[in-house]
Amino acid sequence: MQSTRSTYKYQIIAGYCIIFYVLMVYKWLNGMFLYQMQPAFFYTRSDLFTWLFMTTGIHKWLLGNESGWMVFDGIFYMAPLCFYFVCDKLNAFAKPAAIGLLLINWIYIQCYTLYPTNSIEGHLAWLLFPIAFIPRNEKTFALLFNGLRYFFLFFFASAGVWKFVQGGVFSTQQMSSILLVQHKELLVATPQHWYALFIGWLINHHWISYGLYLIATVIELSFIVGFFTKRYDRLLLFGFLIFLLFDHFIMRIPYYEITPFLLALRYRKAE
Repeated sequence: MQSTRSTYKYQIIAGYCIIFYVLMVYKWLNGMFLYQMQPAFFYTRSDLFTWLFMTTGIHKWLLGNESGWMVFDGIFYMAPLCFYFVCDKLNAFAKPAAIGLLLINWIYIQCYTLYPTNSIEGHLAWLLFPIAFIPRNEKTFALLFNGLRYFFLFFFASAGVWKFVQGGVFSTQQMSSILLVQHKELLVATPQHWYALFIGWLINHHWISYGLYLIATVIELSFIVGFFTKRYDRLLLFGFLIFLLFDHFIMRIPYYEITPFLLALRYRKAE
């Protein structure tokens, strides 16, 4: 019979896989697979790891390589299913399988975000979660998983703090300016579309758009509470989901790849 802690670990692994494959369908329907985007150029991020990675030349090999895109997509999207199968049926090989998942995620996401697709920050969950899956010891797993929770709290709360550091929260025109920059192509290309009219209305009514900005800031800052207690984790989870949906609707930023971190707010280790 499985122990409580083992059940706890497998629930998290299953949740990780469910979120991964729901997002896989979403990305395929929206043309966000590597083979669908057909990368033709790349840009260099200003960090040492990216520079070291680029010395391998993998990202250059993928440019214009249709078969390479499909192979990379196939390996990346099959990896979590294979990992789950190994954990369920061949548990003795779970550690090397987790290491393999980590390497696949890092290579694919490094390449994927070097092309003009999305920021690497939005894919941090896929980069960090496999690290927690590597140890077979349940206590070590719980410790690393709890570390992911604190990382997520810092990641989100710091965004709220940054609004104060930059001074945006003190300007009632801040959100109107952001919307104007974010949607400038839409406002010019299809000014009569209902969404363009809605965004234009928000831009012109800066107090309402500023109110939305303040609400977003409060939601972000509320994650500071999570550093002191886990009692309100479910409320933080709900607040983050609301933030994601409105961020997509108002800002056209589909930040859903960060959702695996919600598992750290959903599951607690049984005492």
